[in-house]
Order: sequence, then structure tokens, then C-alpha cells
Amino acid sequence: MQIFLILPFKSEYEDIYEAVKFAAKEVGYTLTRAEDFAKTGGIGRKVTEAIHKSDIVIAEVSTFSINNTVREELSKAQTQSKPIIPICIRSKEIPLDLSHYQSVIYDRFRLQETLIKPLLSFFNKAKPIDFLLKKTNDDKPQKNIKSIFVSYSHNDNEYLERLRIHLKPFEKKGQIDLWVDTKIKAGEKWKDKINSALEKSTIAILLISADFLASDFIVDNELPPLLKAAEEKGKVILPLIVKPCRFTSDDNLSKFQAINDPKHPLSKLSENDKEEMYVKVADYVDNLVK
Repeated sequence: MQIFLILPFKSEYEDIYEAVKFAAKEVGYTLTRAEDFAKTGGIGRKVTEAIHKSDIVIAEVSTFSINNTVREELSKAQTQSKPIIPICIRSKEIPLDLSHYQSVIYDRFRLQETLIKPLLSFFNKAKPIDFLLKKTNDDKPQKNIKSIFVSYSHNDNEYLERLRIHLKPFEKKGQIDLWVDTKIKAGEKWKDKINSALEKSTIAILLISADFLASDFIVDNELPPLLKAAEEKGKVILPLIVKPCRFTSDDNLSKFQAINDPKHPLSKLSENDKEEMYVKVADYVDNLVK
């Protein structure tokens, strides 16, 4: 199997190249990029040939709107109807005309969990043609609901309710299943319900405060499986700091990039600034469901 990697000609993307290269090597795939031909003549022709020979094309599209080289190489791959996996840094968005492909949204500070592991999962479970997800008029819409687990202290319920408001449009469209413990009905085995929700969730949003960190149930029952899944399966953990606390001193949690600066928890922000933080969460979920 051969992979062609579309990547900007910039040294700042060397870590992305190394991450994709590692994933390809793990499954025995050959990786090629345009830069491999930079010191030889006829680079355009050689790139076209390499794309033609490839089984899968991985395209870093964070700079798609401003990088002519990326657009040109991606156009060649699309013209040849190659299976494409767009990858994009979390702070950017997948271009709308690429949103019909399976994609990977990665975090620069957690490439192992957010880029390498998802790529390995794709390589191990899918055939190349599975990445070519162009829709036709004959396609029937498929449900692909993302499950989101919210871990919080009941003392911080006001922040949960505001978060739910911002994510409600995704629920109404059937794009996400937002799971909070209020979904547990009387008489149900609550611990089994929580464990099931933890297992099937794609991402976990943590509303972190001193009450959160002091909760024996959260620390002993919810965090261990979430942290294990993040390490082994690439589950995404999104901390949102709602009140002043020792988040940065927690070795297990502080390695995850928080939505907001821990020095500026929601409780210290103006109403407008709080809303902007919730919008950031919603933007991330929007990228996820796309």
C-alpha cells in the first residue's frame, strides 16, 4: 500500500510529517510527499505520478484556503478519484467542499492520541475505497451520531445547563447524543448506565472546578476509564475550567489542552466572554460531526 501525503512546504509541519510517517510504518505502508522530489527536476510530473500510484492520499488542509500547492495537489488526487483523508488542526475547520470525506481533527500537543491513533484505526479497519465518501443523489443519509459524555460536579450545574443550550442544535439535528447523568431514570442501574456512556462516547467534556477535583465519584469512577481510553484509543478529552482550581497541578488532567486559559475560568469572565467559550466548544463539536 502506498500513501501520498499532501503537506505544506514548511518546516513547522515536520512534526505532522513524522507522525503520519510513523503511522504508515506501523502498518507497513510506503509514504511519499512532494518534498521527496524537491532536489530533482520535473517535480510536478513526479508528484502527479506519485499520486496516481498511491492507494490513499492524506491531505493536511489547515492552510487549504491560502496554500496553492496544497490545493493543486489535492485537485490532482480528486481528479484521479483517489481515496482521501483530510487532516486538520483543531483550531481550523475542514473546508466545506471536503466535508464529505472521513477526516481527522488533530491537536498539535497530542499527536499520538489525536492523529497517529486515528490513522492507525482507519488503516487497520478500512479498505482504501472506504475513505472515498463522495455523496451521490442515490445515497441514502446514514446516521453517524457522535456520543459526547459530560463529566461535572452537581455544584456546577449552571455551567452544564448553558453548555447544553449551545449544543442543543446538534442534538435536534440528530448529530450528537449528549450524555449527562440526568438521563438516568429512576430504578435503572446508574453505574452500568454511566459505564456504558463512558465506553461509547467519542469525546468527553469535563467541567472542571475545585468541586470536580474533590469528587470521589468523578476521580474514582469517571476519570480512570476516560484517561485510559484517551491513552489507548485516542478518545478526545476537552477540559473547560469553570471555577478557580488546581487543574494545572493535576498530572493526569493538565496534559490535556483546556478550552480556556486555566487562569481565566468561566466564573471570572463577563457574560459575553463566557458565551465565547461555549461557542468554542460548539465549534469543536461542529468539526467533529462533519
